[in-house]
Amino acid sequence: MIVEVIRVLRYPHFQDLYGLTEAELLEYAQYLQTEADIVILDARYGAPVLRDPGDMHVLQTAERGGADILCTSDGDFCNDEAVISYCLSRGIEICSEASLLARL
Repeated sequence: MIVEVIRVLRYPHFQDLYGLTEAELLEYAQYLQTEADIVILDARYGAPVLRDPGDMHVLQTAERGGADILCTSDGDFCNDEAVISYCLSRGIEICSEASLLARL
């Protein structure tokens, strides 16, 4: 997940917002490694089929890590009733960045 976070922070949209250098991204990745709870993923994980199989690790990490909230704007999570129901049945709420920021 840390690699995914850093990959996403390199997107032009986030670079426009934050303008993080490669050194800052590396420092942030190292910080996350020291603070993160390590979750071991299971290749046999059974969850709703996502349109993008590459997103399965996100869903599994949220579930196995005991997340209360999965914050994403990815329509594969936000717009799929099966995924939303699956997450809610496991105590995970899917919300957008704006929704989460409004709560803070």
